[in-house]
Parts: sequence; structure tokens; C-alpha cells
Amino acid sequence: MSENRFLTQLNISLEALESNTRAYRSHLKPGVRIMAMVKAYSYGNGDPTISRTLQDKELVEHFGVAYTHEGIALREAGIHLPIMIMNPAKAEIDQIIKFDLSPTAYDLDFLLDFASYSNDSLPGIHLKIDSGMHRLGFQLDQLDEVLNVIKENEVVVTGMYTHLVATPEEKHDQFTLEQIAYFNKAYDQAIEALGYEPLKHVLNSAGAIRFKDHQYDMVRIGMGLYGLDPASLIQDELTPIASLTTRISQIHILQPGETVGYSRVGKITRPDQKIAVLPLGYADGYNRLLSDGNGEVFVNGRRAPVFGNICMDMMFIDISDIPANVGDEVELIGSHISYDEVAAKINSISYEVMTSFGSRLNRVYT
Repeated sequence: MSENRFLTQLNISLEALESNTRAYRSHLKPGVRIMAMVKAYSYGNGDPTISRTLQDKELVEHFGVAYTHEGIALREAGIHLPIMIMNPAKAEIDQIIKFDLSPTAYDLDFLLDFASYSNDSLPGIHLKIDSGMHRLGFQLDQLDEVLNVIKENEVVVTGMYTHLVATPEEKHDQFTLEQIAYFNKAYDQAIEALGYEPLKHVLNSAGAIRFKDHQYDMVRIGMGLYGLDPASLIQDELTPIASLTTRISQIHILQPGETVGYSRVGKITRPDQKIAVLPLGYADGYNRLLSDGNGEVFVNGRRAPVFGNICMDMMFIDISDIPANVGDEVELIGSHISYDEVAAKINSISYEVMTSFGSRLNRVYT
């Protein structure tokens, strides 16, 4: 049995992270920068170790996060590269300035408040255009007023971007091209008013491969860095960086008529049925919808079904036909059980599976 005192852990390969980033770099035109999306705890993969690796090995030029506190955590961990905040709040402007973060301007009230500070201390902003997502951003009929505020207050626009609507598994190419054309019109209007060209970025992991003519100055790579190709075009070049493993806590030999777990869902139907208890549950991000045979794990070279209801902190598997002992390792997601397989069984996407890993999981970086 492993000497690691943590029975359950998320094993993260920094070598795979580097390899995946270089794989994406090989598909970019010369000079195109990478903004590494490290929001949501690096898509569930953990602390600033991910960002430090990308920075220290000079694999990316920018970082992107969703919220200001995520950017502050990176600065406090020694990240000095530019950090874009996608959804900043007016109440956070002091902290944004203090930690030299680049906020997204998508709202005129935020922009006016931001511009009211001394422009000597202001970091550059990223101007977001709503080209069809209708989530955050300015539309074309607002742009003249926005640009006037920017010019009058000498706010520097570091970058300008939009967000594409189509998810990787969908084929909305025509609408995507319409979005890009709309954004380009806004960008041309902006550079005419500003007199300079901010960094232009539109594409995510899937878009960077599918729409290479529109890579522009920078692409925003998220899921691809972590080894999953949302567009399924270069998956053979990528390696998922994280695997989820645990160890058997206890084994029960049970008889017909007995039940296992909450609500007596796990019903014993054969003599000497062997049920193993694992020390993780839905609080760790292993979805409860995988209960009672919907999910499978890999133990000692064989697949074993999840048995009964998954609990908050524990779960059960049926190992009746598998030689196994207390302390044996069990793979829940990894080289034998893929993210896509787990996502399909809970009618979701691999993004949700990866970002659901709980904070109490021990993350081991190799």
C-alpha cells in the first residue's frame, strides 16, 4: 500500500501539461500568443502550480481568469505575466489596480468608475464585444460612446475580444463566421478611434484548430491545456493531465436480502457478494448520477460497477469477480476510464466532470 496518507488523490502530470501546450503551439501561426485559461481552480486541476509551470517554462504569454480573487491568488503565488479578468466588479477596482490585473470592460458603469481613477495607475483593459452570445459585452450601437469614454480618460485598451457561441461538438460554422465578422467590424471601428491596435483575440481551444485563419494576435486555450480536445481534432496529440485514484477502505462479504448504502438501493442478489467501500463521494466531485451501476471504476485490471447510492464522502463498488484487498488502488478517471465516458453517463460534458473535483482532494503534481 502507498505510504501517502491520502487515500484519494488527483494525480496531475506537469509533463503532460507542457506537452499539450506545445501541441497547441504547433498549430498556431508564427507570433500568435496563448492566453492560458486558468479560471475555476485551473479547471479543477488545482493550485497555482499549473500557472507557475506555464509561466516558468515560458509556454504562454497571458493568463485568463473569471473573477478578481482568482487573479489576486495568482499574483500572490508569484505570477507576473498579464492576467485578464473576465467578470470584474466595480467594488474590486482598488484591488484590480493594486495587483495590476487587466479587467474586461463590458459595462459602461464599470468603465466610467474605472476611468475615474488616476490614469497613471490604471492597468490596461480588455474590451469585450457581444457578437451573439448575449452574456457580457458591448454591441456595435454602444461602441461610439464607449470609445469616447476611453479616449477622454486616456484608458489603455490592451486587448479586444469576443466569445463564440458554438460549443465544440456543434457545427454552427456559419453563425461563428458571422460572429467573427461582427467582431471585426467593431475592432476596425475601435482602432480607427484609438489610433492603435489592441491585441485581438476570439478563439478558444476548439476554435484555434477549426478556424485557423482567425487566430489573430492571441488565442485563449483552456480545456486543451488539460489534455482534452473539445473539437476532437487533435486528441491524439494530447494527454489528459489528471487522473483520479483512490484505495479500498473496507470489503464486505454479504448475502442475498442484505442492502448497501442509503435508501437500500444496493441490493445483494448473490451469495457471498463482495462489496468494497471507497473513501470518496459526491462532495469530491464524483457525481451521484453514477450510482448503482451507471458508473464503473478500474481495479486490478478489471472494471467494477458502482454499487448502490454514492454518498457524500464514500461509495461502493461490486468486486465479486475481482481479486482485491483493502488498500488496493482504484482508478475512477484515468487511462482506463475517460472523462468523456463519465460525462456521457451523467448526460453532461467533460468540462463539468473536470471542474467538479472538490477542494479537499489531495492534488499530487508530478
